[in-house]
Amino acid sequence: MKKRILLISLLSVVLILILGILFMAKNSISFSTGACIVADNGRHLIVIDHSPVAMHRVSGEESIFPDLDTGDKIFVIHDGVAESYPGKTGVYFILKLSDGDINDVPAEVISQLRELGWLAR
Repeated sequence: MKKRILLISLLSVVLILILGILFMAKNSISFSTGACIVADNGRHLIVIDHSPVAMHRVSGEESIFPDLDTGDKIFVIHDGVAESYPGKTGVYFILKLSDGDINDVPAEVISQLRELGWLAR
């Protein structure tokens, strides 16, 4: 009896994981880790593959951005990334993984964002 309950529980967990993966694939939801950048206008960006991506909450008015500083390492569940510069994505969930500073952000990204007026010179 205990083996049967364990088997049913395990199968349920596997089914939930498969359904979650299918939902994410169908809705272009993915996850990324990278360095956070807090722009001068208060917007938050994440550096994904040496490219900055501006983040915004998918729904609701309450902020989902924890107390973040430039250079902090973050984990984000998000929509697809719009191909603009900087890119844009809607965020469902964000988690701060570790503290960091501006030295943890590639210098070329900082330079490009300064040229675009996102960061002070």
